[in-house]
Amino acid sequence: MQNIGIYCSASDEIKDTFEKAAIKLSEWIGKNGKTLINGGSNQGLMEVFSRTVKENGGHCIGVIPENFSKHGWFSNQTDEKIIVKDLSERKEVIKQRSDVLIAFPGGVGTMDEFFDAWASYNLGFHDKKIIIVNIDDFYSPLIQQLKVFRNEKFLHDFLPNPLHVVNSVDQCIELLKTMDKFSKEALL
Repeated sequence: MQNIGIYCSASDEIKDTFEKAAIKLSEWIGKNGKTLINGGSNQGLMEVFSRTVKENGGHCIGVIPENFSKHGWFSNQTDEKIIVKDLSERKEVIKQRSDVLIAFPGGVGTMDEFFDAWASYNLGFHDKKIIIVNIDDFYSPLIQQLKVFRNEKFLHDFLPNPLHVVNSVDQCIELLKTMDKFSKEALL
């Protein structure tokens, strides 16, 4: 497992808790020589992830819609910029280029990316695991709603479940280490 796709906020007005968590995960990604793939914004957690991964020796790929690029809304911290037509194409490129997908705290865009990745998995378009990082119970209401979906039979029990919920960056890192070990063993 080399390429880690992260869905997260582009807001600069979020709690420090989320930025500190992003820095910790970014340091691990960079120090372990992994590649970050994200939306490539120069704002919020996207910029924090790109900058910190790069500072710690990792590789950064930013996937940027062309109208964002025209406005200068892209990070200068990325090693590679992939310019795409729109948000739909950005979601596809991030899914295709990533080995695992992580939903970090974020807003509507993050939710769109998360649900797109999950629905695509359920329909057989990819086989990537999706990690929900539930820092400070950020995703607890969503997780509760997903349980309602399952209990009311809006989620089918026969479908495989790609979701892993972790409650801290430390748990996320441990899960990534386990996935990395498994993927290396599978190659032997």
